[in-house]
Amino acid sequence: MIGAVLLAAAMFWQPPPRTIAITVDDLPTVSVVGETIETSERVTQQLVATLERHKVPAIGFVNERKLQTSGAVDPRRLALLERWLDAGLDLGNHTYSHPDLHRTPLDTVMRDVLLGEQVTRRLLAARNRRPEYFRHPFLHTGRSLETKRSLEQFLGKHGYRVAPVSVDNYDYLFAAAYDRAGARADAAARQTIAAEYVEYMRAVVAYYEEQSVRIVGREIAQILLLHASALNAAMFDALAGMLQSRGYRFVSLSEAPEG
Repeated sequence: MIGAVLLAAAMFWQPPPRTIAITVDDLPTVSVVGETIETSERVTQQLVATLERHKVPAIGFVNERKLQTSGAVDPRRLALLERWLDAGLDLGNHTYSHPDLHRTPLDTVMRDVLLGEQVTRRLLAARNRRPEYFRHPFLHTGRSLETKRSLEQFLGKHGYRVAPVSVDNYDYLFAAAYDRAGARADAAARQTIAAEYVEYMRAVVAYYEEQSVRIVGREIAQILLLHASALNAAMFDALAGMLQSRGYRFVSLSEAPEG
């Protein structure tokens, strides 16, 4: 009798849904072949519209130097961040100029963090919000424990939490190849790169699922790092479908650590 009950329960048992937070670095946009404002507008519109369509509460990490044209904030580039916020998405600090903490003095990086929040903090304040997350450029947290802790203490004093990553990847290499193919008007190469990219990301996600079980003993709420590239703008619809087919539900970054 007990065996029959357990068998029946097993037949109806469903595993808990997987959760994943989507984080996007190097806003407004990034490309190895240069970015006209028209290209950045097209990439931003396509990416944000796809995030909206899939109801993804993503956060974008801003390099505010990219907002500058001739030494001043360009209204059209500023509007790219407004588009993110108008869609209900969040913004975080990725420094002003993307310095590498492993090659740059700590005090220089600290100044760059504060310089990199001037516009973002104002935009969020207009919506009664504030920047809460910081993403290290290159994910470099310091070559010594002392440097790492000093920066974290500095960030904490300024109201930031470090944005973690559990699914790292080389999307930027695919994006570079995709951009270069576009620059030479090679549509066939772009199509091949895009298809290979989705399969690569499928393998990456599977790898980190397995690693979480090996290390933690269970699957964890995942945090995926992507970049604000033309490739991700074109292929996030396919990426979202791939993730959903693996049982993922999209959550905000603040929800992921508790997931």
